[in-house]
Amino acid sequence: MKIIMPSCIAIVIAVILFQFAGSKKEPRRPSKPLRPASFPTKSASDALTKAHNDFGFKIYREIQKESEEGNIFISPTSISTAFGMLYNGTVDRVRTEFEDVLEFKGFTHKSFNSANHSLIWNLTTTDKSAELDIANSIWIKNDFPVQPEFISANVENFDAVVKNAPFNTQTVNDINQWCSDKTKGKITHPLSKLTPDDVMVLVNAVYFKGLWKDPFDKRKTQPHEFTLVNNTRVSVPLMAREGSYHFVENGDLQAVRLPFGNGNMAMTFILPKKGLASFQKDISMESFTRLQMEMRQQEIMLLVPRFKLQIKKDLKSSLKSMGMTEAFDQTMGFSSINPNLKLGISQVIHNTFLEVKEEGAEAAAVTVIALGTESARIDENPLMKIDRPFFCAISNIETGNIVFLGSIFNPLE
Repeated sequence: MKIIMPSCIAIVIAVILFQFAGSKKEPRRPSKPLRPASFPTKSASDALTKAHNDFGFKIYREIQKESEEGNIFISPTSISTAFGMLYNGTVDRVRTEFEDVLEFKGFTHKSFNSANHSLIWNLTTTDKSAELDIANSIWIKNDFPVQPEFISANVENFDAVVKNAPFNTQTVNDINQWCSDKTKGKITHPLSKLTPDDVMVLVNAVYFKGLWKDPFDKRKTQPHEFTLVNNTRVSVPLMAREGSYHFVENGDLQAVRLPFGNGNMAMTFILPKKGLASFQKDISMESFTRLQMEMRQQEIMLLVPRFKLQIKKDLKSSLKSMGMTEAFDQTMGFSSINPNLKLGISQVIHNTFLEVKEEGAEAAAVTVIALGTESARIDENPLMKIDRPFFCAISNIETGNIVFLGSIFNPLE
């Protein structure tokens, strides 16, 4: 035992040192995260799932205030996981902001990281018939010193790849290439630039592909009229299928859940009877969960739009409106990353992709958080003002995690 333990410690140190070597070739990592050595308590695991979901609906409502009748499609899992890595570097008021806005309250340092490790493993392994991959990376500017505890926490619990880079145009290209690789080419250019003041970039990528348990017959897909919010009618291909689904109808809406593969992953479609604009203002984690419980298996005739969309959104203004303000200033609130410099978040980019077709659905998300020594001024990304009159979400039925959710106002775009 005296011989084995020093060897193990040496191996761990060697792995961490290799992460800082700055090699352009990404270290080999397993296609799925390693099974956690120990799982968190059920209460900690459930609390993290609830935190992700509650935050997801909070930021969804904030975004829809800025884009009343435009596309919204986000990944709460991606945003929360990216900020979860950064949370390991926070202290004092910035840490409190993260806990309030991201719902990270009530965790110890150990239970938070353990719950994240377990959640990533559970999400990516519970449904072998559907593909769900979660990848994390941390890019550090050459010669910028970082506390080793921050690195080890994210390598061990978030399976993060750590790279040193010069933070020039090539670094932007390398980060975008990493995102493209991790999303199977669906999201290729989430990051436009880095400023001279940026010293760290944290990136999360989520990729999902699932085949419907009961696929649609392409021969039955036909163009139909689709009424937009302004009563304009457009022609949209609707997929048709008669079958048994979890379904509910009441005076306000119709809702159906379409399972993928063995049923652990599913996509929920909600069609409000009084319009999506008013419905999306009131949707919450509680109402979504209640709706799932009210669904009953029954035979229905189903018509679903075939569509594809991609959305890129800067989340800074939404997060500031939710109470995350000091994190965007230069403060010592990130001293668990570097105890000697004032740091602040300069960019929060969220890029998503969704395609729904006869065989199944494919979705991807990338969240990029840039940390700088000064707040960098960046141009706001243009908003997509496209009407889309239905709500959808992709969730894991076993864990309860809502991986993607959004409002789709026009399936032609």
